[in-house]
Amino acid sequence: MNESPFNLQQILDGECLVAHFQPIVSVRKKTIVGYEGLTRGIHPLTHKLISPKALFHQAVPMGVVLELDRLCRKTVLENFKEIQKKEPDAILSLNFEASIIDQGVVGSGSLIQQVQSLGISPQSVAIEIIESNVEDIEALQKFIHTYRQYGFLIALDDVGAGHSNLNRIPLLKPDILKIDQYLVHGIVKDFYKQEIFKSLVNLAHKIGALIVSEGIETEEEALFVTELGVDMMQGFYFYKPQPKEEIKNHVVSFQVRDFQTHLKEALFEKLKIKDDNFKKHERMTRKIQSELTKSTVYNFDARLLELIHHFPSVECLYVLDKDGVQVSDTVFSNAGIRNKNRLMFRPAEKNTDHSMKDFYYMLFNAGHRRSTFVTEPYISLATGNSCVTFCRVFKDGEGQTRVLCVDINNDYLRLFS
Repeated sequence: MNESPFNLQQILDGECLVAHFQPIVSVRKKTIVGYEGLTRGIHPLTHKLISPKALFHQAVPMGVVLELDRLCRKTVLENFKEIQKKEPDAILSLNFEASIIDQGVVGSGSLIQQVQSLGISPQSVAIEIIESNVEDIEALQKFIHTYRQYGFLIALDDVGAGHSNLNRIPLLKPDILKIDQYLVHGIVKDFYKQEIFKSLVNLAHKIGALIVSEGIETEEEALFVTELGVDMMQGFYFYKPQPKEEIKNHVVSFQVRDFQTHLKEALFEKLKIKDDNFKKHERMTRKIQSELTKSTVYNFDARLLELIHHFPSVECLYVLDKDGVQVSDTVFSNAGIRNKNRLMFRPAEKNTDHSMKDFYYMLFNAGHRRSTFVTEPYISLATGNSCVTFCRVFKDGEGQTRVLCVDINNDYLRLFS
């Protein structure tokens, strides 16, 4: 959006704004559940669109942020009223410039007056707040309490972005968490983003909030975040922001149904791949364990070194005794090359106690030994890589109970991604 110099006061005086709406979709419901309302300025001379960022950037030194914010909301609400006539159950996600809360707008009643004057139910509006824009946390809590009492939903925007303060979530008790596009882009190949995303989904659902994933641009991203448990999505993959007159709901609905078909196919295929990979690596673990039953603690190291080179997906091998104490070296293959900080990530040595790890408890739970256990993906303290551990109980050549641990490089196979 190439923006020529503009006079903000002229835009405010002439109310030269236009509302655009981006559909928010639910794959499970196969439908549009709402819209995020966005505003663009209209250049008084060229009639070109001006981004909201440029508008608010100029509004700050002029001291007219509050006036501009109210005009933006007025423009969006007036246009949403027309949408609601056709879609009475639609929810509007309404951006609110939270920094004005520090200016004492908590009790002004401007927003509720705007909504009521248009005949829009507050229950149809989710107020989007970037909480980090507010310094006065007590005023923010008062604002949220006031508008929640009116019936508005509260949505925290840009969650997961660099400036979001997660410690404020329990204070504000939002109804909706909108995950920032930063976490979505590249998530398919980024273990850290995946774990943060899953944690946010888990947090939201435990506190009774819904998750909206913003910035979905590809089918691959949509498939991935859906599998991670997101409730709703919005982004260019489904539809770009448009004036209300140009939104073609049948196109969005077709895209959602088409995506749902691809989702089912992808999930079935992924489950098959996971099942095949699990069986393959369980057989591999059994084979290694079978070889070790012929060995004793005195030649475990040499035998592990011989075995590991036959299995390229294995990152490292090691053996514990029945009390969870490591009795072998941690033996690495080429897949286990350690390229992370060696002060933080280094292999466990002989006599290291692993009895506090989850897999040990699961293997020997209440005295009932399980033959095999597989961990969830985690960051290995030995290498700093993402891995999955297959564990198996066996008897060695002297009849002693041992535990074989096989770390599979999850970045190499994406075994459980």
